[in-house]
Amino acid sequence: MKTRLITFIIAAVAFASPLGMVAAQTATPSSTRAPQTATGSAQMEDLKARLATKVAELRTVVKRAMYGTVKSVSVTSAAIETKTKDIKIELTDDVTVTQLISGKRTNLSIEDIETKDNVTVFGTYDETLDLLKAQFIFIESTVTPVKFSGIVADVDKEDYVLTINTSEGKSFTVDIENTTKTIVWSKEGGLVKGGFSKIAVGDTVHITGTPVAKKENNYRGIRVLNLGNITGSASTPTTTVTPVASASATPRNTPRPTVTP
Repeated sequence: MKTRLITFIIAAVAFASPLGMVAAQTATPSSTRAPQTATGSAQMEDLKARLATKVAELRTVVKRAMYGTVKSVSVTSAAIETKTKDIKIELTDDVTVTQLISGKRTNLSIEDIETKDNVTVFGTYDETLDLLKAQFIFIESTVTPVKFSGIVADVDKEDYVLTINTSEGKSFTVDIENTTKTIVWSKEGGLVKGGFSKIAVGDTVHITGTPVAKKENNYRGIRVLNLGNITGSASTPTTTVTPVASASATPRNTPRPTVTP
């Protein structure tokens, strides 16, 4: 009995000591870790689900550029005919529309897009909806350059305009702009860079240009090849002086022959 009593007292003292309290305190957090681990696993699964959704979106939505002809257009959408199929275009207020006008990139608006325009559209393509959300639209030029040659009949140095007469009897005006390239040809130097100031009346020129809208026989110069005055049409004629016989000579009397009997 004494032995059991002593053992019970020692156990009671050990449980009441600070070491026993520490053991009791360290055992408490282990019971609360299970809910925290379950919460972390739920967050991890949620993150995996979000990543999988984002990857799926990236697979269906990609950046793409398409070229085609406008079949129809409205304020919010357009239909582009490509070589393979028709593509739906979504138009927003943030889309940028530009076109090369007179050699300069000019900003336009959605209202400037018309049917039969050739356009290049940049944006994000949604394969699921078969829809291209436009971010940038470039309207291609549909005007085909024209080439002709003739002789310079007039040079307007104030408005930078040339008047060209062709061999067919037609007359054209050509606007020389900052983007117009002028090349001069000579026997000595061949082809060299020229300028508007070097073009003179009588020069034979080859013109590459585009028609000016609503102006008949008027072209915007892209390239001018000046061959110089090879026909002599503007040269000053040379005056030839022909000597004339003088009429101031004094007549002489011819003596009559004497008759001999």
